[in-house]
Amino acid sequence: MAQVICISAGQLSTKKANNRLNRLNQYLNYGLLSLASVLKRNGLAPVVIHGHFSAPNETLQTAFAHGLADSRLPALLSIPSFYAVAWAREFIAEAKALLPNLRIIVGGRWVIGNRPDQLRAMLPEADLIIPGLAEERIVELVTGTKALHFGEAPMGLSIASRLDYSLLHNRSLYQPSIEIARGCGMGCSFCQEKDEKLQPLKSPSVLVDELESTLLADDLIEMTPYFETSMFVPNKRWADGLRVALDQARMTVKWRTEGRVDTIKPELLPALSSSGMSILDLGLESASPTQLLRMQKTRDPEKYLERASRLLEACAENQVKVKVNILLFAGENDDTISQTLDWLEKHRECIYGVSANPVIVFGWHEEAEAYLNTLAQFGATRDHSPCSGVTHINLSERVNYEDSLALARLISSRFMRAGRYYKLKSFSYFPRTYGFNDFLLDMAQDAGAHSFSTAFLDECIQEVMGMVA
Repeated sequence: MAQVICISAGQLSTKKANNRLNRLNQYLNYGLLSLASVLKRNGLAPVVIHGHFSAPNETLQTAFAHGLADSRLPALLSIPSFYAVAWAREFIAEAKALLPNLRIIVGGRWVIGNRPDQLRAMLPEADLIIPGLAEERIVELVTGTKALHFGEAPMGLSIASRLDYSLLHNRSLYQPSIEIARGCGMGCSFCQEKDEKLQPLKSPSVLVDELESTLLADDLIEMTPYFETSMFVPNKRWADGLRVALDQARMTVKWRTEGRVDTIKPELLPALSSSGMSILDLGLESASPTQLLRMQKTRDPEKYLERASRLLEACAENQVKVKVNILLFAGENDDTISQTLDWLEKHRECIYGVSANPVIVFGWHEEAEAYLNTLAQFGATRDHSPCSGVTHINLSERVNYEDSLALARLISSRFMRAGRYYKLKSFSYFPRTYGFNDFLLDMAQDAGAHSFSTAFLDECIQEVMGMVA
């Protein structure tokens, strides 16, 4: 079969603090894996290699080991983030220097958006730049011939969305992501799915079949999938159906997903928990009524926060761990920050951990300008751009960019302990070979550079080792 090398561009530096732990994160490019899965179903032999934080030439050598020099077909290069563009430029230059006739097709809809010309200017040696989704076109793009028929589409997502993890280089190291729905349709100006209608969740029977073909039973850290969707809107029928399908398959799966306060009903938690949901990344964003209105998270902050309280309580009652995501937004001041901290403190017993970050504006200049102007109405100003497509801002006269980073670390560390940070990361992002002792050693090497607390470390060690419930 014809070999196709598929590369997920890495990064030359981390988005967050450039420490050992952040450089261990293995973010799966499931969009690229989806394309590779389509190629395999059409008779080709793809392999998916992630750059992560390796040097471009190191990833290139891995590609050579998988037959890059011998392949007659173009290589695919996916750019999952604006932070990856510089890495991609180096990779293309080095690959073309060694293989002048190599054709490279570049994709990455979250970066390209509606401006492939902008990326073309930054990657002049790329042979083709493809915006948007490409499952239906990828075979023709690679081979010049039409794709075969995918077959009957299961309920929820097309069969093209099924991921074949056997195509991953070092597949055993990855915690899997399973795409359970596409689309959103909320209309946010910065999002590529703003106008894409939210699909139904993948049917439980199809989901369980995919889990059976994906999860490995080995001696590494247990596989715990992340259910990927821009908008998780479950109902009881789906949750009960998943539990029944898992029971019929004699499977027990712990899974994680991300949700909004206003899309998950607290009364669904017993059913979701019994179907295996173990961790919920909850996009609370703020507990300041003023900031919630500015973010357009809700038109009724009081009702929003009441619902968040009920959801947290329901999660705690049903043994679902909640990591609360906080977004430091334009216009923050002492009062808005205090309101959020007070609310988090009040709900501390229901919160497993907190991840706080300042708002970052993504998008090419023409696309980001309107959003930047909106933030300016609340007192925000531009600070700097670490790379094209990314703008860091001063949140207000009271909170500049550097202040926002310090504040985010303070909030996170106040509600996140070292042991819980490890458990959350190993559930989804750390390599499956990365044990807690490895974590403790790396943590000590970068003391003081973390967004979690190292207080009560003995208790944290007991918790992680399973000695504390």
